[in-house]
Amino acid sequence: MGNYSLAIDIGGTFIKYAFIDQKLNIIKQWKKETKHFNTKDEFYDYLCENIDNHHIDLIGVSAPGVINEDSLVLSKEAKNVQTMYMTNINKEIELRLKRPTYSLNDGKSAGYCELMIGNGKGSQSSVYFIIGTGIGGCICYKDEIIQGVDRIAGEFSTLPLDFSPTKKGRFKRLGEIASISALIEMYNSRSPVPLKTGEDICNKYLNHDVLAQDIIHQWCKNIILGLSIIIMLYNPEIICIGGGISEEKWFIEKIQEIYKNETHIISDPIITTKIKACKYNNNSNLLGALLYAKKKLATSNNN
Repeated sequence: MGNYSLAIDIGGTFIKYAFIDQKLNIIKQWKKETKHFNTKDEFYDYLCENIDNHHIDLIGVSAPGVINEDSLVLSKEAKNVQTMYMTNINKEIELRLKRPTYSLNDGKSAGYCELMIGNGKGSQSSVYFIIGTGIGGCICYKDEIIQGVDRIAGEFSTLPLDFSPTKKGRFKRLGEIASISALIEMYNSRSPVPLKTGEDICNKYLNHDVLAQDIIHQWCKNIILGLSIIIMLYNPEIICIGGGISEEKWFIEKIQEIYKNETHIISDPIITTKIKACKYNNNSNLLGALLYAKKKLATSNNN
């Protein structure tokens, strides 16, 4: 049974799939729109439909939200995936595809990919800071993911920064000032012509637009605030920054430059934590979820 494994990355907009061989080569890749369903059975039927399981030996799943050790989804995320709330991902997929399945939070999947085969490989302590609509993440010690007692370790979006009341009636969170969503909100609050994407703002920055340059600089400082808190709490060997923006060389160089020249937490020679871009981006969730599934399967077989 099985010539390759299946990796699934469940997102609020798209569900991505990949057949991956034993050497982690992607044999086939495809995606489809994430649709809203009223029941969990409709959702999982849609997730698993038209998948030929004859050559699959293992399934690894990357999914949004807080997921406990038994793959129970403990938090509600984007509208299109809210039917997953309080469902057991592994059991639902195993019921339909008849193959062993293991699942992991999407930020942790991306981080685990970097830990095992990316720029965090070989480190004794590492953190993965994934910038997107929010900020996902993963904290690792050697080759283990630190999950936390409630499995929320690495949920950097909700890192509290200020307990002063906000418009939403709660404390300010890192995701509200350092995510791509925050970048767009920061720019549009000062521009007479609103922009829809972070890419649009970055293009203006690269074309020397004064407002975009000012906003990007402040946004990068907000990111570094989060990185500085992580460094003082955990002091890892390396922090790898992921998400689409991390593929831009100028962005990583700007983060490194501001961190070096404008942030002095304590005496510079003492802090040796490196800040780098992730090696994998587009496929990190898929690869990380599968690598995690392989490890869990091996552990299960040994027991």
